[in-house]
Amino acid sequence: MNATMSSALNIQFLMVACMMGLVLISFGAEGAPSRHSQKKGNHRSSEESDPSSSYRLILDSEFKSSANPILPINNDSISPWTYTYMDDESLFPSSIAVAKCSLTGCLIDGLEDNDYQSRPIYTQIMVLRKIKGEKHNYSLKLEYKTIAVGCTCVRPFVQQV
Repeated sequence: MNATMSSALNIQFLMVACMMGLVLISFGAEGAPSRHSQKKGNHRSSEESDPSSSYRLILDSEFKSSANPILPINNDSISPWTYTYMDDESLFPSSIAVAKCSLTGCLIDGLEDNDYQSRPIYTQIMVLRKIKGEKHNYSLKLEYKTIAVGCTCVRPFVQQV
């Protein structure tokens, strides 16, 4: 093995070792196993089976979305919508886009036709609610929120008696 190849392998080894060290440091004392949480046989400790157990959560603030841009379709629909933002500083994410239908009817040949109706499409998302604890500590509680993500065109429901 020549000197250039050897130094390249040493650099790669050092990079891997540093990354592993950073991962271990990021876990800190809370992430390290303790004597009390070790399993004995097939039995789980009461802490592991307790649904209200606490878990450490690391959020990546530098999350990069897909390289392919997603083009907006809200104005290309026959049931167009706009977005408004729901802001709540006690939630993560603190700002959530919510769709609002622009028309009561639907666009047919470029004109609004009230024989059809624009209706919101709903989905549930998970959010984290910040709950203030003692001193300056916060805990996060997982919650579900139902939000409108778009609109669709439907025939009106007519119930015959």
